Formats: sequence, C-alpha cells, structure tokens
Amino acid sequence: MSGSGGVRRVGIISNPLSRMLRKGQGRLGAQAAGLPLAVPATLAELRTALAGFAAQGVDLLAVQGGDGTLREVLTALPAAFGDHPPDIALLATGKTNLAARVLGSAGPGEAALARLLQAARCGTLRRRLLPVLKVARPGLHGTLPLHGLLFGAGAFTEAKLLADRALHRRGIHDRLTVLLALAGVALRTLWGRDASLRAGAAMELAPDDLAPRDGHRFLVLATPLDQLMLGLWPFWGDGPGPVRWLDVAAPPQRLAAALWASVQGRPRSWMSAAGYRSGNADRLAIRLGVPFVLDGEVFEPGPEGLVLSAPGRVAFVTP
Repeated sequence: MSGSGGVRRVGIISNPLSRMLRKGQGRLGAQAAGLPLAVPATLAELRTALAGFAAQGVDLLAVQGGDGTLREVLTALPAAFGDHPPDIALLATGKTNLAARVLGSAGPGEAALARLLQAARCGTLRRRLLPVLKVARPGLHGTLPLHGLLFGAGAFTEAKLLADRALHRRGIHDRLTVLLALAGVALRTLWGRDASLRAGAAMELAPDDLAPRDGHRFLVLATPLDQLMLGLWPFWGDGPGPVRWLDVAAPPQRLAAALWASVQGRPRSWMSAAGYRSGNADRLAIRLGVPFVLDGEVFEPGPEGLVLSAPGRVAFVTP
C-alpha cells in the first residue's frame, strides 16, 4: 500500500437503489457540487457515463453503492478507460459491502466524500493495486466479460439464494448476512437435511494447463484478493497465477473439520485426499450447468461454461 499524490480529477458514480440511499441516508450534499456526477439507471447509461468521465480526464472514481455497483463499474471500465483505469474509492452504501470491508472505504455520505477530496488534494490517499477477476462466458455471444472480486458456485450460490430469501427480507445485512447464510448451508449439509446440496452439481475444472477434472462439486470459489472478511481464508497451495481457487468435491467429507481448518487458515494434510483442492492459476476454465455468483449477484454460465482470469489491475484508494 502506498500514498497517491498529485492533482486529481474526481468523478462520482452513484447508485440510487443502494440500501442506504433508498432510506434517505448517505447523501453527498454540497461536497459533490461541481464534480462530474452520474446516477445511471441502466448498464447502458453507466457505460455512457464512464466514457464521458474518461473524456474529461477523471483519474479518481468514487463509487457510491455496494458490491453490485462496484461489479458493474469494474465490468464497464475497460470499454471506457482501456488499459488505464482510474483509481477507485468506495463510498459504501450497499447491503453487504464485502468489498469495502476488505479493501477499505471512505464511508458513506457527505463527510466521507469530504475526507476523500481532502486526502486527494493533500496527496495522502492510501493506494492498493490489485488484480481484478475477469469472468468470460464464451458461449454467450454479445455479452461483455464480467469483472469482480469474488466468484462462487455450488454451496456458495445456495448461500446467496438463502440470504435473499430469508435474511435480507428480515432486515439482516452486512457481515451478519454472509455469516448466517453460510452457516445455514453448512448446517443443512452436516445434518443431511438437503440431499441435493450434499450431492453437489456436475462441473469440470481445469486450472491453467492441467487436465480437466470432472465430477460433482459441493463448492467452488475463486478470487484475486489476498484476504477475505470474517477471518476466512479457504485457499492454499501454490502456483504463479493471480487467481486463487478452491474446489470441494461432493459429497463433502469431514466438512466440519475442513471448515475449522479454513477459519484457522491452516489446511490439514488429509484434505487433498478427501476432495479439497486449492491453488493459484493464471486461468481457470469451468464447465457447469448451474448458476454462479459474482460479487453478490447470480448469473447463468452459458453453454460453453466460464473462463476465469485476472489480466488487469485496478488501484483502490482510501483517505
């Protein structure tokens, strides 16, 4: 992490549908006056806004919203800025704000924007350059690759759907949502109450040039980050690539012990033979016929599966 100095041209993307803004909280007020500001209602409007920001020389982009807003911005950045994306500052106003918990955030609202602008003027922004996950769906013609930070399939998708069905509707948000949803899926699996969850879904994984492995998977995760929230870090192994991946065969063996090892960040010697694999890759090809999750939203994979990589980097800054 390093400081970021110099005169900055700040632009703002704001999602009015984010949770706090819908409640009338987190408004930017007079601090946003005179700054390039867009409130896009569609993806097309977002792409147009970012192209306009690029033409105006914006080199620091404040993203007001949650994980979904950040994912859409990261997805649209390459078309607008090419190989020179702006630095990104998070003004977290979403439901779960996982990215902000890991990467840092100026906070929500007018005071947060004031802190960000002051640090930009003084050259005291803390800057963290990170790879961004690219999820290509080669079988879906006419669709742009998705860009984000955390990919999940199998039990992870079930946890997302559980959170949507039961938790968000009860007003449970932020880290508690994720913890309760993952715990619910784990308990359903451990107690054998959901045979289909234990059986997993048919998938084929091929990290880099390794031969594809097919079979049923309980859980697949991938991220370019070097830390997650809640003290969890379920990745290990080696390899030179920026994509960290986890592959858990179905039905999961000794799941409680494996979960405890993940919480501690220390995989056990028996886990590989029990169907737990992890490593780093430049490219991870996945064929699957079930939905996946990228940064909090469920997507369909397309007929030819997915190709995950992390060829580009984006700098995230905090005051």
